Amino acid sequence: MRPVPTPQLVQIVLSDHELSTKKLSSHNLQAALEALHRDGACAITNAIDPAHLDKLNGRMVDDAKTLYAQPKTHRNFGSGTGNIQQEPVIEGDYLFEDIIANPWATAITECMLGPNPHMRFYSANTAFKATERQPVHVDVHFDFPKMPFGLCLNVNLVDTSPENGSTELWLGSHIDTDGHTSDYNGVHPDMVEARRKISPPIQPTLPKGAMIIRDFRLWHAGMPNRTDEPRVMLVTIQFPAWYRSDLKFVLPSSMKGKLNWGNLVPCIEWVDEDYNYLAGRHDHDFTLQP
Repeated sequence: MRPVPTPQLVQIVLSDHELSTKKLSSHNLQAALEALHRDGACAITNAIDPAHLDKLNGRMVDDAKTLYAQPKTHRNFGSGTGNIQQEPVIEGDYLFEDIIANPWATAITECMLGPNPHMRFYSANTAFKATERQPVHVDVHFDFPKMPFGLCLNVNLVDTSPENGSTELWLGSHIDTDGHTSDYNGVHPDMVEARRKISPPIQPTLPKGAMIIRDFRLWHAGMPNRTDEPRVMLVTIQFPAWYRSDLKFVLPSSMKGKLNWGNLVPCIEWVDEDYNYLAGRHDHDFTLQP
């Protein structure tokens, strides 16, 4: 029996013209949309200024070490995975439009979700050195719409590979997720093994500055970081304009009117400058309201 070929993540490289005009070409847009419909994920490899990531990484790794030392810090799927929930810096000098309102990504998400997608989430998680992996899981645990209804945009602050715990992706698993999850315990092992036989998972290697666009329904799993350096990953989540939700993310009032959101609609809870972003929020309700 021939081995099942391993699927590949579609990676889009922006041309100099696309970078200068901040507009995605029709060919790259088509490639991204085909990948999202078929695979549930794609990546833009050079969508973000590496200097922005370096600045964030310098601050957020220090924050992560502070959080990791605190027993009350939320551990994703237990302490053995070395993966903590971490909120990003929300000070003005650390908010970059190419991360939270990336115009090339928005061109793609608009075609998947409809005009004026609503951004309702901005967070991060950080992988410290570990040997345990997360179970294969889906981030939603409710009767969600049977169509693309949410897109996660993940940004790693450094080059990523299996060595430092790039996220395991199960391409194509978003198509039919009925019955695959049981509360918060992940995808049923029998379903995982059945899927592995027809489409095994991947751990992509991506350069700093890459942005992964992932269907909310896609199976995935955090993997062990085998290096001594914490690996920070940012995430924003966009929903269609019609999606019934009150979820908001936090920004300081001083940033009102200072960011160009393009065609995105940011759903923001404005807070005072002394807001303690490191305290974090871990109970996020993504449910579609009646």
